[in-house]
Amino acid sequence: MTEKRDYYEVLGINQSADLDQIKKAYRKLAIKYHPDKNPDNSAAEGKFKEATEAYEVLSAPEKRQKYDQFGHAGLEGMDISGHNFRGFEDIVNNIFGDFGDLFGFSDSRHGQSGPKRGRNLQYDLEIDLEDVVEGKTTEINIPRLETCGTCNGSGAKPGTQPQVCPECTGRGKVSMQSGFFSVTRTCARCGGQGRVILNSCKT
Repeated sequence: MTEKRDYYEVLGINQSADLDQIKKAYRKLAIKYHPDKNPDNSAAEGKFKEATEAYEVLSAPEKRQKYDQFGHAGLEGMDISGHNFRGFEDIVNNIFGDFGDLFGFSDSRHGQSGPKRGRNLQYDLEIDLEDVVEGKTTEINIPRLETCGTCNGSGAKPGTQPQVCPECTGRGKVSMQSGFFSVTRTCARCGGQGRVILNSCKT
């Protein structure tokens, strides 16, 4: 059985390296040797697994402490395989974190209070591989919808107002009687809003 290399040596860092340095070193190796970028290359796959295993240990305080004290023997019985990342996206998510943190949303699993999380945002951005390796920070502009200043968000032409839906008389639902049964459904004309716009705002 091949003797395992020192994890710090694998990542090319000193034993005093902090978490940011560990992440940066792993990110560089993961991008270089990931199987998605090196198909049918067993040597690259082995390097990737070795780097991933080293990162799993050195990025976890408890595992790192045991490794620093006892070496590889201190990790016996722990789940350390180097197979934890299934795809390139997993690496990005693990290293860069949840995008929810980027937009200031809290994670309810950690018991923190804060703004209610909205729908996920997706932003397409082209970046150079070198920028990823170096951890470059890039500012982006996120488009967002704002209330129309012309109709104040009503959707109706200025000087007019949404009217009560004649189909459901403002209830948003319509009922159909079939024998002994009554079926209620969302009003198709107003979409359940109870009001319809006869003259739409052009803005």
